[in-house]
Amino acid sequence: MTDLNRNNGKPMQCRNATEADLALIMLWVTDAVACRRWAGPNVSFPIKAAQLAVEIEFDSSNSYVLDNARDVIAFGQLLDKKHGVLHFARIIVNPGQRGEGYGRRICQHLIDVAEKRDCQRVSLNVYRHNHRALSLYQSLGFKEVVAKSSNDSCFMVRTPAALNC
Repeated sequence: MTDLNRNNGKPMQCRNATEADLALIMLWVTDAVACRRWAGPNVSFPIKAAQLAVEIEFDSSNSYVLDNARDVIAFGQLLDKKHGVLHFARIIVNPGQRGEGYGRRICQHLIDVAEKRDCQRVSLNVYRHNHRALSLYQSLGFKEVVAKSSNDSCFMVRTPAALNC
């Protein structure tokens, strides 16, 4: 658990997610476009609680939430890929709390977790039209890998020099 200062007097923390958290997070995804933007093509809409954990490869060891002891504010995953690569997945902030820096907080926590592991790099995919997310990831040291990107999506990597791993 990482203490991330306070939010209106409430302590902020990142912790491992639970399946109960997923039931709340799925309510933030209100249409098929938002579902694809958040979860990619493998999650069907409307989201079915019984299938979501399987569809997103949920495990409490790879899934994290930012909360303030009262509300879940953000969610993200750090998935193990081949050859020492960790992959950011399904980053989402509660719609009522977007634009307040919580995406940065959950991403920084994922980077901190990656630094503690024997990683070679951290990767992610983001849709090009998601300008806020692109800007955030660039500010955190992610760089586009053009050869693995497309017209619609951007594949990005944060290297070991930036991760200290």
